[in-house]
Amino acid sequence: MKTYLIRSTLTISVILMAVFIGQRVITHMEMRSQATASVPLQKEQGSDAWIQGFSYHQTRSGSTKWVVTADQAKVYDDEHIAKLQTVKVQLFDQDFKKEQMVITAEEGVMNTTSNDFDLISHDSKTVMAFSPGYQVFSDSLRWKEEDGQIHTEDPVVIQGDGLVISGIGLIGDVEKSEFHLLNNVRAEVSSP
Repeated sequence: MKTYLIRSTLTISVILMAVFIGQRVITHMEMRSQATASVPLQKEQGSDAWIQGFSYHQTRSGSTKWVVTADQAKVYDDEHIAKLQTVKVQLFDQDFKKEQMVITAEEGVMNTTSNDFDLISHDSKTVMAFSPGYQVFSDSLRWKEEDGQIHTEDPVVIQGDGLVISGIGLIGDVEKSEFHLLNNVRAEVSSP
């Protein structure tokens, strides 16, 4: 009788331990699947690399000329492009010491061979902000590395220092800090 009681107690203990271990394994697997689910599989398909926290630096003579950062990037080696989400571009002055302008956009495509990039925003505007306080708003901007120029064919609004200038299309030489609106230019001045 005593042996039967000991066997029953040990059997119940083993069953309870198995249930506890099984429950812990299932909970752990659910937590892993939730963590994996936060990175949709379709974002990884087709790309050679999928990068969280992307950063790309263009240098000249050992100093940083510009930096492109993005929350996420899908890199396609054969096409020499990186598709970016939540993008920030910092361009530095000719001495590469002071930030000259910052551009933010919802998404972008960067050519990793030519270092050209296209920035696009759908819900909000692509914003180009200059250190003196001026901002340029547009749906898209394109950077041509070889020319050192930024341009768009979309409507543009420039704001700063009580001035609002609007037009269609913009071309700018970043090193010279010269920007030209191409068509339908209109300016408004507000008094302080």
